[in-house]
Amino acid sequence: MKIEKIGSRGTVFTFEDKESALGEYSVYLINGDNRLYLCDTHLGPKSMEPIKEYLQAQGLNKPLVIFLSHSDWDHVWGVCAFDNPLVVGHVLCAQNIIQRGPLELQRYASYQNGEIQLVNPNLTFDSRLLFADDGVEFIYAPGHTVDSAICFDHRDLVLYAGDLVEKPQPSIGWHDLENYIDTLEYLGELRAQVIVSSHSGIVTREDIEDNLEYIHGCQEIVLKEPPEDDDDGGEDYLRKLYTLLLYEDAIAQTVGDDFDYSSYQRQLWQSLDMDYLSSESTLLDNVDYEELKLALESYMAGL
Repeated sequence: MKIEKIGSRGTVFTFEDKESALGEYSVYLINGDNRLYLCDTHLGPKSMEPIKEYLQAQGLNKPLVIFLSHSDWDHVWGVCAFDNPLVVGHVLCAQNIIQRGPLELQRYASYQNGEIQLVNPNLTFDSRLLFADDGVEFIYAPGHTVDSAICFDHRDLVLYAGDLVEKPQPSIGWHDLENYIDTLEYLGELRAQVIVSSHSGIVTREDIEDNLEYIHGCQEIVLKEPPEDDDDGGEDYLRKLYTLLLYEDAIAQTVGDDFDYSSYQRQLWQSLDMDYLSSESTLLDNVDYEELKLALESYMAGL
């Protein structure tokens, strides 16, 4: 593990390729005057052992705040390594862990690093949450996912962006690309001197501009009619992902509080004779765009 000091009170812990099933991955720690703030928790309690050892070796025994930048499984599985932390996340992050967490434990079981108990945020926010005495703020920043948020250290001017900014390009987990563009533009305007990404380490404003260009390109692809013979695998995959995310949101909105994510996933993919416990990328790689769209339309019509 690579450990790098940032500013006067920040530390980036980076799992290098050989140490992580996901490749390079960073979590960020802020040593506040009154609390410790740990941004994201990787793949499970074993992933957090080096962090806990570091805290003990440095004599850092202040109350711990764990910030979840969003609800994706590779960010929330390590929370259970800690005893009674204050877990902060956007209100939609909390909802998504409840809805999606159990299925993702099954779907991505091979990535689990230790025995995992899902832990939900016990302090949620809608727009922003400021710990004024430590100068640490959490801000809603939807884009990569609908529940994405950032951590901003006002003293050191360090921004933890989670998965919102990546090199060479970001991953898409929400269909509202215009909102993603707005968020990236907002991040570029923040007075951050250092920007930390979960999957890309230290990133720059140039990387934000590259991400913006990519998302603009994605908009053009998903808004045009697909060609009869789509030889560009990247465009075809993006079109399928966007369609899945768009319909999934519409289905959840239609069903309301009774929406069961696991049941929806099982019924959808079984209707296509596919194993719903396969990873999302595997499912999308192996389904035809028109067949997926027809299955989603059929599911929607049956509500």
